[in-house]
Amino acid sequence: MRAKIMLLSGSQQDEVNAGYAEKILIDLSAAFDHTFSMMQEKIGEKSLAFSGEALTDKAVAACQQCQAVFVCDAMVEGVQDLYDALDLPLLIRSFSVPEVLCGRHETPVSLYVGSVFSMDEDTLRKAMRTAFSLSQEMDVRLCHAAPTGKSKAEWDAAIRVQEAAFANVSAHAMTAPDAIRDMITAPERMGMLLCPPYAGGIMLSAGAALCTHPNIIHDFAFDESIGVYAPWIPRDGSVPGPFAAALAVGKMLRCSLKLSREAACLEAALSNVIVGGWETKEDGGALTGSDVVELIGEQIAVAGELMTKSGID
Repeated sequence: MRAKIMLLSGSQQDEVNAGYAEKILIDLSAAFDHTFSMMQEKIGEKSLAFSGEALTDKAVAACQQCQAVFVCDAMVEGVQDLYDALDLPLLIRSFSVPEVLCGRHETPVSLYVGSVFSMDEDTLRKAMRTAFSLSQEMDVRLCHAAPTGKSKAEWDAAIRVQEAAFANVSAHAMTAPDAIRDMITAPERMGMLLCPPYAGGIMLSAGAALCTHPNIIHDFAFDESIGVYAPWIPRDGSVPGPFAAALAVGKMLRCSLKLSREAACLEAALSNVIVGGWETKEDGGALTGSDVVELIGEQIAVAGELMTKSGID
């Protein structure tokens, strides 16, 4: 396939993540015979220094010509303006919680928290469809913490519409306090938690606080026309690691480019690197982030060759 992908960076540090994402996408395009045209624009500090704005109309217009946008830092100034300009309905944060909190599980459990950007009818409808579609695609349980007051009826009605459209996905209702309790005591039961705006901010922060591996947190927001994917960068001044960038690229492949096979290949390659004990210097290992990305690329190349020879679509 052919796809245009925007790389938005806000600082010199961000450009490290941009390099990781670009290298992974190049390796995937070579292994699976795709053509990814990568564009670059400024956001945050770089944009402010150049134009006086954290996000310019020019950058937004360029993003609108792409199928997906990779923002090199999820917390960069201007990213919320980008979500608004692209009219995206739902922000989803992906993280993992400690194995010690997961009962018999020996490894951390992945968890997603989705916060609806607005309760207006159109945004709510699109957010619900996005959440149900992702739950089905990734085969994760969908829970939701409904708002209180008059908004609850609208929320519940939107849930029922999507339950009728996605017959194999059921949304499990829970209160916000119960959701926080289960995030701590039984995160393996949650899968993805869908929240209204005011509760979403609390849940997003709670999830990040519980996260076992902050270097894999990433945010993403998408609809049928475009998606934005953004890894977290450490706030301690250290160099960003490649893991969150790779996972954000994997979500881009799965959600916006509809390349599930390629996403699975990337996720497997990354898992092999982690299980193999390969770590960056920031995590106490001996490798640089670029070394890790090279290892991922080598596995992508081998997987692509094997899948081609086997005739796997």
